[in-house]
Amino acid sequence: MGRPKNCKQLARLTVVLDAENYARICNLANENDVSAAWIIRRAIGSYLDQPQSRDVPAAVVKRGKGRS
Repeated sequence: MGRPKNCKQLARLTVVLDAENYARICNLANENDVSAAWIIRRAIGSYLDQPQSRDVPAAVVKRGKGRS
């Protein structure tokens, strides 16, 4: 499945997943005939749309400070 035509320009981000989560994402993508990237984008969008679930430990925020 290709990138939707009406999407804004996308930015590239690299993440490292453990083998179990990677397999789960790949299985979910295969079952729904979409890409793993689509699953990740959808999950991130859902996460960002729910501010009450965005409690991030201070150590993680400090570590990521200044990165884009």
